[in-house]
Amino acid sequence: MDIQNDHFTFRRPENLFLSKIIEYYFFIDIPISQLTEEPEFMIPFPRITIGYFFEHPFMVVNDTLNKHQVINTAISRISTQKINVKPVTDRIKILGAHIRPFGLAYFTKKPINKLPWLINTEELFGTIAKEFMQKVHLLSNTEEMFNAMENVFLENILTRDLPLITQAIDLIELNCGHIEIAELSKQLEVSDRTLRNHFYEYIGCSPKEYFRVVKMKQIAYQMRNSENSLTQIAHDNNYFDQAHFNHEFKDITGQSPKNIRKEIPNFRFLQF
Repeated sequence: MDIQNDHFTFRRPENLFLSKIIEYYFFIDIPISQLTEEPEFMIPFPRITIGYFFEHPFMVVNDTLNKHQVINTAISRISTQKINVKPVTDRIKILGAHIRPFGLAYFTKKPINKLPWLINTEELFGTIAKEFMQKVHLLSNTEEMFNAMENVFLENILTRDLPLITQAIDLIELNCGHIEIAELSKQLEVSDRTLRNHFYEYIGCSPKEYFRVVKMKQIAYQMRNSENSLTQIAHDNNYFDQAHFNHEFKDITGQSPKNIRKEIPNFRFLQF
């Protein structure tokens, strides 16, 4: 069932197995005149996003690496790097999917940490991606587009055995990122080194970096939806030193918690 919200449409996968990998498909179609013309700062988000932009590309700037790209299609990496995006035409039109952290490993056997900071979908998937993009241009409604996405995922899914990394992600998210690597390894009955190797191979980052992204999501949610002070939010997220909280937050976002809270209605998570 589609969920309509102005210019946004969402749908969860209908296939049971895909629903464990892909959180939802989405379609956005809106004129730039109805949005801010300023670049959007992206708060790092613990999900991978696949996006196809039709004939309306985006400029994506990575301030951490001092790199930028104009893209028509891309896959975001889970990362704490500082990124902002801006459309380069008069419209935003995106078909995409939000995928769980280990989801990309079901569609490529390349180590995720070896892929670039912004993954070119056509370079990774070749003719599969090109044929899919040609097909969706001929479709008349979002239901057909979402069905086409589901079919291309089902047709190209790989047989992978990923219980360790999926259990690790579940435990981290259950604890909102408040768990040490040693404790996580102990619960999973593996060494710290094995756990790190699995994260680099199937997620693309270290466990510590993923902890930080999950905690950032929790903190941003509290900033937006609670009236608690920044001191209380820091304490709730196991930052017992306010200076450490401020440093950690600025290291990831480039701004202080105070500035982020003031401007948070204008920010969103790293999702295309």
